[in-house]
Amino acid sequence: MNSIFFDEEYFTFSLGSVLYATEVTNVKEVLHFEKLTKVPKALPYLKGVMNIRSSVVTIIDLRILFGIEGDNDIESLPIIVTEIQRDENTPALTLGILADTVNVVTKLEEVPSEGLSYGTLEHRNDFVKKVGKLNGQFVLILDLPAVLDSIEREISETMDNAI
Repeated sequence: MNSIFFDEEYFTFSLGSVLYATEVTNVKEVLHFEKLTKVPKALPYLKGVMNIRSSVVTIIDLRILFGIEGDNDIESLPIIVTEIQRDENTPALTLGILADTVNVVTKLEEVPSEGLSYGTLEHRNDFVKKVGKLNGQFVLILDLPAVLDSIEREISETMDNAI
């Protein structure tokens, strides 16, 4: 049986033992960890902000957001600097994502899926838009605009409850 591959190339990375990916066009660069400035009363997965070439960039830990066990020593982790474009009418947002490891840029084999839950939590199932395969291992392809929308909703709800 011949494998069918997605047309796009993907940037792959791991969180815990799971491989994730995003379109390579979303990734600006990968940085070694630098000092973060903590934001008071931030949600647990919002680790702080960082100065990247005179821009303030929010750094998130998707392991916490997704409920994945991970080492709390984030200072040894790479930061994937992403640029998320939601639509043509809004400017792209730069966001840093902590990863346990960064892997390769590659095409991924398509994996057909009946449902869209992929075994994720009900309120987090919109984070995965496709499933691919790389060297026999499943790769969850993230919908970064959906992740960003969820974070913004949670921040808004937290602020509303604080008032």
